[in-house]
Amino acid sequence: MRSLKRTLLVRYAAAVVLIVLMVGLVLAFVLHAGLSEGISFLVGLVILLGLLGGITIWTQRTLLADLKEIGRALEKIVVENDLDRMPQPRLEELNDLAQDMDAIASKVRENYRLLSQERDRLQTILENINVGIIVVGKDLKTRMINPVAQNLFETEERFALGRTFTEIHHAPSINKAIEDARRGDRVAVEVVITLPHRRTLEVRSSPIHSDSGKIAGVICILEDVTERRRLESIRRDFVANVSHELRTPIANMRAVVDALLTGAALEQDAAARFTLDLDRESRRLADIIEDLLALSRLESQKSEPDDESFVASELLKEIVEEKAELASKNDIQLTFGIDDAAIMLTGNRKLIKTACLNLVDNAIKYNRPRGSVEISVGHKDESVLITVADTGIGIPAPERHKIFERFYRVDKARSRETGGTGLGLSIVKHVAECHGGTVHVESTVDAGSKFILALPT
Repeated sequence: MRSLKRTLLVRYAAAVVLIVLMVGLVLAFVLHAGLSEGISFLVGLVILLGLLGGITIWTQRTLLADLKEIGRALEKIVVENDLDRMPQPRLEELNDLAQDMDAIASKVRENYRLLSQERDRLQTILENINVGIIVVGKDLKTRMINPVAQNLFETEERFALGRTFTEIHHAPSINKAIEDARRGDRVAVEVVITLPHRRTLEVRSSPIHSDSGKIAGVICILEDVTERRRLESIRRDFVANVSHELRTPIANMRAVVDALLTGAALEQDAAARFTLDLDRESRRLADIIEDLLALSRLESQKSEPDDESFVASELLKEIVEEKAELASKNDIQLTFGIDDAAIMLTGNRKLIKTACLNLVDNAIKYNRPRGSVEISVGHKDESVLITVADTGIGIPAPERHKIFERFYRVDKARSRETGGTGLGLSIVKHVAECHGGTVHVESTVDAGSKFILALPT
């Protein structure tokens, strides 16, 4: 590596030697040619200046070449982050500068690496977080929108960036929350949107402050709480329904007990009648509690199906035998048809029997006098179909999608008379789903209903 000082000394020493030689040659030429001393001086001066200018330009180009090389290296570091070491300059005086630049370049590369890691980490968080995030600038133009927010509003990042929220989706309440946050407020509001799908969103928007403390933008966090609100509503309805269903038999039992305590127990006929009432209401209360426990086990998935293979017709014959007395009491003809006596079912036999018992029980209780209930089993595709058809009161079309809900009754008065808990069809639905099957109903008002339980083979 050369020193600039040494290079200049060498170059100027060479220039002095050349000047002396040139001056000597010029003087020899002037004396030989007989030119005047003034002309000789001017010629020598021109030669001197020319040599000095040439040396200066030569030195400048060498210096500039090293500086330009260093500049290109810095640009490569800043723009491309693609340089291991700074180039070594040809001049010794620039070596310290190159070393300093090399240290700076190393620090820049390290900072760039850390920033890349943080960027990748942030990107991973934004892509996997289960809430929508939208960041807008002070001009309300979208700067960032994560995948969850894109899905909520059925938009794409390339469309959303650079647009206001109003241009992305029409939701005045969310847009107002963003504008309020831009004015410095922290906003938390629950919003219902209807497009592209009806959803309930929890919206929280906050201002983003710059280092100087000024508002530089807004971050808006959107959490889809649709399912949570639905479950809360179901829970409230369930608690209200359970309270109502339990209150009725308990109130009846309380009334009977009060009557007995006030003297009815002394009358044999009244005591017998009240005792039967107590028995009926206590059984109803026990049935409700048992059905609630069964539903709880099914919904919490603690009762995983204990798979066993069994003949479907044998299970249904048991049910016909068990319900024969109830059918006779209600003047209902109970029949059983088999397409294939060898049809096998695989699943929890006890749960499947419970579901079928509930279907047959409803078909008998909600039938008309001298009506009929037909139970059949057959194959379709890869499913076993258990069908329970009755000639009862039927189910109006608007009610059919509700009948599998807990405590829902089409005819509440008749349900109270028959002692139904309102949970039977809900249990049937959960048993079917627990086995990967389905249950649906076909019904005509005043003509009867047909329930079809489809279970995989």
